[in-house]
Amino acid sequence: MKKIVFFSFLMLAAVSFGMAQTVVFSDNFDTYTVGSHLAQSNSVWTTWNNLPGSSEDGVITNAQAASQPNSLLISGSADQVYPFGNYTTGHYTVTFNMYIPSTGNGAYFNIQHVLLQQWSYECYFYNNGTGYLTVGGDSIPFSYPSNAWFPVVMDVDLDQDQTSLSIYNVMVHTWPFHYTSELTTGGVNQLAGIDLYAGAPSGTGTYYVDDFTVTEVSAALVGEFAVNPTTLSTSLAPNTTGTMTTEFSNSGTAATDYKIVATYDIPNPNTTSTGGTQLAYTTDATNYIGFTNAATQLDLAVGFPSSSLQSHIGETLQMIAVYLNNGDTLTGAKIRVFGMSNPLWEEGPGEMLYEQTFVPVDGWNYVTLTTPVLIDGSDLWFGAWIDQPVGAFPISMDEYTYADDYNAWYRTGNTWHKHFTNFEYALSIVGFIDGTPITPWLTVSPATGSIAAGGTASPTITANASGMALGETHTAKLHCYSSDFNNKEVVVPVTLTITNVEVDEHNRIAVSLYPNPTVDQVQISADRILRVEVFNLAGQKMMDNEYNDSHIILDASRLTAGTYMVTVTTLSGKTTKKVVVR
Repeated sequence: MKKIVFFSFLMLAAVSFGMAQTVVFSDNFDTYTVGSHLAQSNSVWTTWNNLPGSSEDGVITNAQAASQPNSLLISGSADQVYPFGNYTTGHYTVTFNMYIPSTGNGAYFNIQHVLLQQWSYECYFYNNGTGYLTVGGDSIPFSYPSNAWFPVVMDVDLDQDQTSLSIYNVMVHTWPFHYTSELTTGGVNQLAGIDLYAGAPSGTGTYYVDDFTVTEVSAALVGEFAVNPTTLSTSLAPNTTGTMTTEFSNSGTAATDYKIVATYDIPNPNTTSTGGTQLAYTTDATNYIGFTNAATQLDLAVGFPSSSLQSHIGETLQMIAVYLNNGDTLTGAKIRVFGMSNPLWEEGPGEMLYEQTFVPVDGWNYVTLTTPVLIDGSDLWFGAWIDQPVGAFPISMDEYTYADDYNAWYRTGNTWHKHFTNFEYALSIVGFIDGTPITPWLTVSPATGSIAAGGTASPTITANASGMALGETHTAKLHCYSSDFNNKEVVVPVTLTITNVEVDEHNRIAVSLYPNPTVDQVQISADRILRVEVFNLAGQKMMDNEYNDSHIILDASRLTAGTYMVTVTTLSGKTTKKVVVR
């Protein structure tokens, strides 16, 4: 059975708690065109695989309505999701009306602690007016009127770790919210999502939903992450170091965590071999598993964290090997490479960066990448997509010293899952990397931290110009991840220019001019250039231009041969330097 996520739920119904309430979201489906898909009509909604307009997207109908004229029909393969936000504080209610025809198989919905990974509880409805709630290892029965509209009310108090479910104005159950729908009471006290899925106790469900509302009874404490400035640049002489500072602020009401990962722009990586390296958790294959005898399609992947790849930045992933049991029976296969996911919000592989088809064989499959993938400093994930026929068990694994967050991931739809069993195994997947690495020139301290509500943090960014030559320009990016749901990542471009750098009287890097002497142009770099004035030795102003940039090119061809004084105004003040034009 499929399940999905809903993040911002609160209710539309009038539930009186004796305190101020705020309706966060409400939808009675009456403004949409009959026959249209919900997520395609309102981007607040989505589907399990984020496919608005597909068969997963519920349909607007006027066949039934609790409040005229329209409602939402969930049937077939509909899998409607309402994203909420990973709230861990606050008090919320979620309400909606349901209509379940007795001619169908019933209905189903779930609430989730962790999006697509951990269910809080599940509700199953038979078509005869009975149903049951599953949570914490218990199954609690309830009743409802079939062929009639009835209210569903959920109350979630995260601050007290308590929740309750009421169906048809009768309290079904009250329990600690951190319980899960499985046989466990050890879940996360976090409100993550709701999934209106076309399921039922048996078969495919058919039902209608109307008047969906999410209400905030008491406000959640949330962080609000911001970065300033959003670009950084510096100029250094060869074999020197310099620092830049960026400020992280949190104007919210709860602490915000952050993590910074530096990646490097290397447009033409040096592919000269340095001997090659294997990235693998195992190079053996002694165990084979499968999910089902039925045909299925799935992704397999292993990952390597940024911290383990620093000495390989600039190299490229050139070949991937995957061991496939019964590989020659597969009806299709692809090599895939994935980027980094947000470490404060997600686990497993991120966005797919590259894929390449290959003809699978039984045993080890070695696939040379037509276009090698750069190792840029972020997490690297790679593996294979396979089209498994009936009766094949192609997944190959081997015993691994310990289970971690990178050695075995799979997905059969849109969601990645960690490990296949409770045992310590790693997927039999190997990456072959080679090329000439660069020396990473950015250091961040501290790279991780937490910012209190209303507070700030100022990580120091150190640039190192060791081994660099005059005239070179290097660029990188700082990926600033945060636990703020509305601002999960800020990317800060960083530019390093290698020049003849002088310092001002306060021993600060103020401005650099290169070349000097010059014939036709002068390149000027500083943290932020606001104005450049050029005077001859008689004090006459020859040039005067305003800017708002960290690097400009001054046209010296307009000047006759001689010595000039160049005054550069920056955010830090003015600096005057002598320039010789030949």
